[in-house]
Amino acid sequence: MADISHERSLDESRYKSIRKSLAETQASLCSFTADGRLEEAQPDWASITGQSRSDYAGFGWKDAIHPDDIATTEKEWQKAREKCMPFIRAHRIRGRAGEWKRIAWNAVPQFDPADEIQSWTVLHVDITDHRQNTREKITPSTSILPPLEYSSIMDQLGEAIIVTDALGQIIFVNDAAVELHGVKTLEITPENDRKSYHLFTVDGEPYPSLELPLARAVLRGETVLDARWRIRRPDGTEILAIGTAQPLIDSEGNQAGGVLTMRDDTARHAAEEQLALLNETLETRIEEALDERAVAEEALMQAQKMEAVGQLTGGIAHDFNNLLTVVSGSVELLGLRLANIDDAKVQHNLESIGTAAKRAAALTQRLLAFSRRQSLAPRPTDLNALIGDVGDMIQRTIGENIVFASDLAPDMEHIRIDSHQLENVLLNLALNARDAMPDGGQLWFTTNTVEIENDHAELMPGDYAVISVIDTGEGMDGKIIARAFEPFFTTKDVGKGTGLGLSMIYGFAKQSGGHVEIASKPGVGTTIKLFLPVHCRDSE
Repeated sequence: MADISHERSLDESRYKSIRKSLAETQASLCSFTADGRLEEAQPDWASITGQSRSDYAGFGWKDAIHPDDIATTEKEWQKAREKCMPFIRAHRIRGRAGEWKRIAWNAVPQFDPADEIQSWTVLHVDITDHRQNTREKITPSTSILPPLEYSSIMDQLGEAIIVTDALGQIIFVNDAAVELHGVKTLEITPENDRKSYHLFTVDGEPYPSLELPLARAVLRGETVLDARWRIRRPDGTEILAIGTAQPLIDSEGNQAGGVLTMRDDTARHAAEEQLALLNETLETRIEEALDERAVAEEALMQAQKMEAVGQLTGGIAHDFNNLLTVVSGSVELLGLRLANIDDAKVQHNLESIGTAAKRAAALTQRLLAFSRRQSLAPRPTDLNALIGDVGDMIQRTIGENIVFASDLAPDMEHIRIDSHQLENVLLNLALNARDAMPDGGQLWFTTNTVEIENDHAELMPGDYAVISVIDTGEGMDGKIIARAFEPFFTTKDVGKGTGLGLSMIYGFAKQSGGHVEIASKPGVGTTIKLFLPVHCRDSE
């Protein structure tokens, strides 16, 4: 279905069919030049007014318009010419018998390649009888707006409106429809040229012209509700439109045309798709949130447990250390008094008591380290130099079947730490790695600096030196890692470990303002990272 601007290109049979349909609906077609002249043969105009060709040629057609209406008609048509918009007007025209008929005009401008008005195609509809019939139904409080005012009102609506006649030719388009399509004139099946708009399905396929909502309403008399399609404008932009099309039925029950109301639905459609996507992933996101919460709760419970155990352990170790002081002092006094007694058994018992007291004191010291109550003497320390100094001792301690190496980052910042306690920590970690590699393996010490942001649960924001101790040993599973820092927890055989080594390291790191982390996989190895706060040289 082509726009009325292409009426002259119709074949003869189609032209006769249109003329017949127009005659049945008391409608006629005329062609005007851009400035409003009737220059060609206009049989329809002659049939309405009785004017001859010489009478209506040029501007002679104005003589048939009622003197009281001609000024307003010319004024409104001039406005339509300036805005390049369709002209809709109802006025009185003298008929063949001299009677005055009320005729509704719909003038559609046709444009040349330069987008200038080239001509006008005008549809005339005799509405005399219609107005007489409707006037009988009007009450004193009712008023009828002329078609021009109806057009102005529809131009104020936010929704786009397109109206066709019974033949499917577009006879009215409001401003919103023009803006929606991005062109000055509309047609149901736009030609495929660079200045035309193009219609597609929601999926992006070309929309079959006969399946368009307005075409279905006109051709089949269907009512199409909330249909969606895509409009690609001449400037390349694309929108998603939603509209409702339905046939127009006259007072006698005959289809007089069709009307389409539509609007830009791009934003709402995108929001609906986003909402649908959110709904689809809602269950997954809830599960992820619950998993994150469970991890956070587990971490909190672990921290609280370690804190409670640390407080309990610290109190017991402190009291036990006081008792050991008495025991050790008493043993030394007994040794002095019994030094002259020549009794090997007595001397042996005194030595056993002294050795046990020393072991108990060492055990107490480890407990105090875990509870963060040991006495520390922190001072600025060159971490790389410290690891280099302790490296020889570590190599001798772990044996020849384990390859030991270090990868130390250059220009490491100093850390403020108790260097003697840190040496004990590194030695302890090396011994644990050795025990995890009974058949040999590899052990690395590495250093680097990291910046901790606000998202770390255990560390304050700032710069930290990281010591990584990496082995290729037996590794640990998640259950063992979760309990690795607990006092007296060990996976070693009875008599081969107290279970206080990692506990002491944990307490030392916390007391020094840092943290310790374990990453391990059974059969692959273990990485233990010690985070210690950086100490700037300027503050030394």
